[in-house]
Amino acid sequence: MKILPTLIYSASALAFCASGASPSTASTEKVLYNFPVDSYPAGRPDQDNKGALYGTADNLDGSGAIFRLKQKNGLWSNKTLFDFGGSRGAHPWSGPLIDRSSGILYGTTTYGGTGYGTVYDLAPAGRGWSEEVLHNFSGSDGSGPVGVLLKDKATGNLYGTTNYGATGNCGTAFQLVQVNGNWNFGTIYNFHGGSDACNPQTQLKPSAKAGTLIGATYGQVFQLKERQGAWSDSIIYTLTYGTDGGNVWDLDASSDGAIYGVTNFYGQYGYGTVFKLTPNLKNKYTFSVIYSFRGGNDGAYGTGINFDAASGNLYGATSGGGTGSQGTVFRLVPGGNGWTETVLHSFVSGSDGAYPYSRPIVDRTTGALYGTTTRGGTNDGGTVYMVQP
Repeated sequence: MKILPTLIYSASALAFCASGASPSTASTEKVLYNFPVDSYPAGRPDQDNKGALYGTADNLDGSGAIFRLKQKNGLWSNKTLFDFGGSRGAHPWSGPLIDRSSGILYGTTTYGGTGYGTVYDLAPAGRGWSEEVLHNFSGSDGSGPVGVLLKDKATGNLYGTTNYGATGNCGTAFQLVQVNGNWNFGTIYNFHGGSDACNPQTQLKPSAKAGTLIGATYGQVFQLKERQGAWSDSIIYTLTYGTDGGNVWDLDASSDGAIYGVTNFYGQYGYGTVFKLTPNLKNKYTFSVIYSFRGGNDGAYGTGINFDAASGNLYGATSGGGTGSQGTVFRLVPGGNGWTETVLHSFVSGSDGAYPYSRPIVDRTTGALYGTTTRGGTNDGGTVYMVQP
């Protein structure tokens, strides 16, 4: 049985959601690739310096695969770079992280390896690609990683979390350090539950303070802080599962230390929220809800959030709501009276995709948004889409 969360909602259930007033723009959506049936591309793609997109599909070819989309003369072509299975790892829920200087992809699988998931890299090798399993999880050091990896720009270290395993089956935070060409794995924190948090599932993000990482479980936003080689955990905010939302699905952070997150339940109208945690002078954070989804045309059940440093805007996705009740891509713009939400695309017909589970990424050159949907497309196997605001 899969331990992964499921957020597929029926169109009939969402059709009765209250309509939410949300302005729309003349943005355009284009499907770049249609996956075969049951591929389930849940993770967000990443982009290299030449504009190619790399991603994973959790069930593609049976145990999941890594794909690449390249554009030439306005046309996109897809290539499967690697198929997972068995000792190679299985079911890559989250998308890969690309090292833009080397072209190497880093990621995790939630299963496979010795049974509890893996950390892998995929490197260009001649005309092909070569995978290396950097670590096999054993259960005692974690199980079922689902968040995208983080690579420290200064040290090159990789950081991530496991959803389960270790003490109390509450998961772990880990790092991989490269020494003389070899990657050394270490658990930096074991979560215990209660006031300590349990089951981290978002990507770790660097805080504005050196040696500090931010992450989230479904109900708490936490901080991991390193001091003299030892890591400690502290809770920044605990959701009440009221108007503040419940089930943190994704988060991001800005260079000034602000943390942005999206929830897929609860909130003022019951359909999730977008929130902000603002640091203050006392090394604490002030929590505020910057948007509550109404469950209608404005979207429902938030699944992705991406802070764009160039514009200061937030871009995100919901797995439900919108005019077709199959999810949305949205933008939040800050202003003097708060944040204004605009739906950039509502997934409507199924052929344009349906039910996005992860954040869209922003093309640094064109401003286009790229993302994946878990269903829809010509085969109902999911899509890679582009939205041009």
